[in-house]
Amino acid sequence: MDERQRRAVEALQNETTLPGMLHTTTRQLVEVVDGLACAISRVVGDVLIQVAEYARDGRTLVLGHGYLISDFPLTDEALRRGRPHCLSLLDPDPDPREATLLSELGLDSLLMIPLPSPAGPWGLAEIYVNGRRFDADDVARVGPIAAAFGERLAVLPAPASAR
Repeated sequence: MDERQRRAVEALQNETTLPGMLHTTTRQLVEVVDGLACAISRVVGDVLIQVAEYARDGRTLVLGHGYLISDFPLTDEALRRGRPHCLSLLDPDPDPREATLLSELGLDSLLMIPLPSPAGPWGLAEIYVNGRRFDADDVARVGPIAAAFGERLAVLPAPASAR
């Protein structure tokens, strides 16, 4: 792990609540890949519901918005396989549904990172950037952070309403 990854993992390990962990994760993922913005969505059945976001420029990524996972084959594949996936409007033939969302957000490239839990995929982090594509080095940089998210999630106390 490089220094940024180590700091990111350490920051996650210090969080004691899910909201704090979500807030920290969005910022750390942006930092570790020099991104512009990050959104985290929770898997609820066949729907992804955005629950956290961060953007260096203060933009909003439409917090609370939901998407049918089955409407986005690349997102579905990333979640089912538990592997990150990159997509860019700079690619010759990007997936049209994912490309539409990127265009609506005014962003060029997306790195999707499944967030694990003991029961399967908990959610999806989406990191965005303009002017470049994400690559294998970016994917490698986010791996320890996604793993730390899953490890921390497994030991967080359950909310009072879930007990």
